[in-house]
Amino acid sequence: MFSIGQRTAVEGAFRLAGHAAPLVTAPVTSEDERVFLLEPEALRGVADVRTLEQVVGQVLGGKVAVVERTAAWGMPVPFE
Repeated sequence: MFSIGQRTAVEGAFRLAGHAAPLVTAPVTSEDERVFLLEPEALRGVADVRTLEQVVGQVLGGKVAVVERTAAWGMPVPFE
């Protein structure tokens, strides 16, 4: 689980990058890794995905990926 400050910072980073919808991730399999899933249109609207991944990774203290949401990632879970 992440602190309120971490969740707020992550949500803010996504908003600054151009994504304001609720955040979902792939099912969590590792505590030091998160894969954020965005709809294709939303992913295209993110200004700089790689920088966003770096910033969010620093906030969460782990590896982060921001990818297109597909069935291959499994059932998405809310970012908490």
